[in-house]
Amino acid sequence: MRKRIITSISLLTILALMLCGIGCNKNGTDKKDSNQKQPPTENQVIDKEITLYFSDDQAMYLIAEKRIIQIEENATDEQLIKNIVEKLIKGPENQTLIPTIPPETKLLTVEIENQLAKINFSQEIQTKHWGGSTGELMTVNSLVNSITELDTIEEVLILVEGEIQESLIGHLYTKEPFTRDEKTIRK
Repeated sequence: MRKRIITSISLLTILALMLCGIGCNKNGTDKKDSNQKQPPTENQVIDKEITLYFSDDQAMYLIAEKRIIQIEENATDEQLIKNIVEKLIKGPENQTLIPTIPPETKLLTVEIENQLAKINFSQEIQTKHWGGSTGELMTVNSLVNSITELDTIEEVLILVEGEIQESLIGHLYTKEPFTRDEKTIRK
């Protein structure tokens, strides 16, 4: 009887060891868990300096305002431009500078073809604009000069609700892309 109990315990021990050997790898972890794909690592978020241009209090020049934004390390130019335009819409942090885009304006899309950025706004960029040729000029140059701070962008085309407009508010011809205008920037 005692011999039978020892034999049974031995067999059970050997069986338990075999099962553990089959189910575990060298590190003692479950093989099924080690074969599962690891979740993708999130993109690293970095600080990036951008330059935004806002109007001076006389609407004669644009003044640069440096900002540090947080953006994914491998962000596309479209994502970076979206961030720049959204910051322009929010307005300057410096209280002596004047916003150049109506705050009700929504950025709809950004598309890049070669070195041309197509920026598509909601109709509020027109309907909520404070007006005047100087105001329109400040809006366009603020946008274009801020975006062309990126080395990959040379021209900016402004669209409203997906359509090219003859003008934003009646003073500047906006059917063609704009290039950077250094003369409007106060150094």
